[in-house]
Amino acid sequence: MASVLSVAFLLVVLAAHTLVAAVLTRYFRIALDTRGGAAVFTATAIPIVLLASTYLFSGLLSLGPELGSPAVVLTLLVAVPVGIGALVDVLYVPPPETVDLPESWE
Repeated sequence: MASVLSVAFLLVVLAAHTLVAAVLTRYFRIALDTRGGAAVFTATAIPIVLLASTYLFSGLLSLGPELGSPAVVLTLLVAVPVGIGALVDVLYVPPPETVDLPESWE
C-alpha cells in the first residue's frame, strides 16, 4: 500500500512532467520551421527527457510509490504527460505564427 506522501509525490511528478512536455512542445513548434520536425521531436525528444527525470526520481532517489511494472511507470509518467502536454499546447495555446512579437527589446 502506498503512503499518502508517495502518492502526492507521484502526482507532483506527473504534473511537472506534463508542464515540461507542454513547454518543450511549444519550444519545438517555435524553433523548428517545419510542422513535421516539431512532431518528430515531440514524439522522440520529450520522452527521453521524461524518462531521464523518471529514472532520477524513482530509480536513483527511490521516491514515489511502487507501481508494479515498468509498463505502468512508462505509461503514467511518460506517455500520459507527453499526450496531455502536446494537447494543451496544440489546442489551448495560440499558434506561434499568430503571436505578435515586438521588433526590438528596448
